[in-house]
Amino acid sequence: MLIRSPRLFCLVLVLLVIMQSSASRAQQTGRPFMLITWFGPGAIALPDDNAWKPELLTVYDKGARPVAQFSTAHGNITASFILFENGSGKPTAESCREDAITPIVEQVARTLSKREDGTIKTDNAVDLATTSYQLAMSGSVRQHNLFGFAGNKTTCAEIHLSTVHDSAEYLQKMADILKAFHPDLTYRPDAIDYFRLASRLFKQSPDLAAPYYKSSLDAMPPTDAYKTPRRVATDQLVMALGISGDLKNSRAVAELAIASDPDYPINYYNLACADAEQGNAAQAKVHLQQAFDRRANVLQGEQMPDPTKDDSILKLKKDKEFWAFVQSLPTK
Repeated sequence: MLIRSPRLFCLVLVLLVIMQSSASRAQQTGRPFMLITWFGPGAIALPDDNAWKPELLTVYDKGARPVAQFSTAHGNITASFILFENGSGKPTAESCREDAITPIVEQVARTLSKREDGTIKTDNAVDLATTSYQLAMSGSVRQHNLFGFAGNKTTCAEIHLSTVHDSAEYLQKMADILKAFHPDLTYRPDAIDYFRLASRLFKQSPDLAAPYYKSSLDAMPPTDAYKTPRRVATDQLVMALGISGDLKNSRAVAELAIASDPDYPINYYNLACADAEQGNAAQAKVHLQQAFDRRANVLQGEQMPDPTKDDSILKLKKDKEFWAFVQSLPTK
C-alpha cells in the first residue's frame, strides 16, 4: 500500500477548508493545534510561535497518552505536554500528580533530591498540583524539573519543564511558563482536531494515527456537506490500518465506505491494495477495474494512484496476466 505523502498534504488542506466551511467557521483564523486523546474530552493548546521548537509528537501507552515536546529557541528549557486518562478514581489534580510522579520517582530515586510538592493557580485560575525536584547528572550538573498537573474525574493534563541551568533567571522562566499553562479538561475535540493530529502522527507512525482518523470520521455528521471530508478521512484511515498490517480492519473500513458511497474510486483501489497484500490477484483485478471505472469521480485536484508504482500492487508483479492488466489501466 503506497503512502501518498504529497496527496496527503493537499487533501489535508482540502479537508480543513471544507470542514471549516461546513461548520460555519470560515471566519476563524489562527486556530491552535490541540493535543487531544482520541477517546475522551480534554485538550492542551500547543505552542505555535517562534519562541518554541517542536521536538517530538507521539502517543505512549498503547495509544492512550499523547505527548508533545518542545524546547525554547536556544534549547535552554524543555517542555513536555501530556494528556492521559484519570484512572485513580479521584477527580483531583493531586491524584493525577501521584499517578505520573510516583513511577518516575521510583525509577530515579538514587539521583533525585529536593523534591517539593505544592499547588498554584495559573494566570487563568486553573488549579495545578505541582512537583519540583533535581536530578544529579554527569559531574556536578543538576537537572531542574518542574511539573504541573490539572485533573478532573476523566482526564489529566501535565506539563513537565526541565533545564540544566542553575541561574535564577531560568528557574523563574520555568515558573512563568507553568503559570501560563492553560489545559482545557472539558474540551470536546471535533473532526478537525482529530484529523490534524492524525495527519501529523501518520508521517511517523500510521498505527498511532489510525484511532484519531476513526474519531475524526465518527465526529462528522452524516450529511452531504461532509461527503468530501469523509472520503478523505476514510482513505487515510484505510491506509493507516493497511500500512500498520491490520488488513482485516483496513478492508472492513473500505467495504463500509463502499456501501454508503459506491461511486468513489479510491475505496475500491484500497480494497485492491488489501487483496494484493494477501496475494489475491483475482480480487485485486476486480477491485482495480471497479476503481478505474469510476476514475472520473476522484476529488477535485486528486488523481488516481498509479498501481504500477504501488508497493502493495507490486507484490503481484510476478503474476504475468495480472501485471499485464495493471499496465493496461489508464493512469493518465
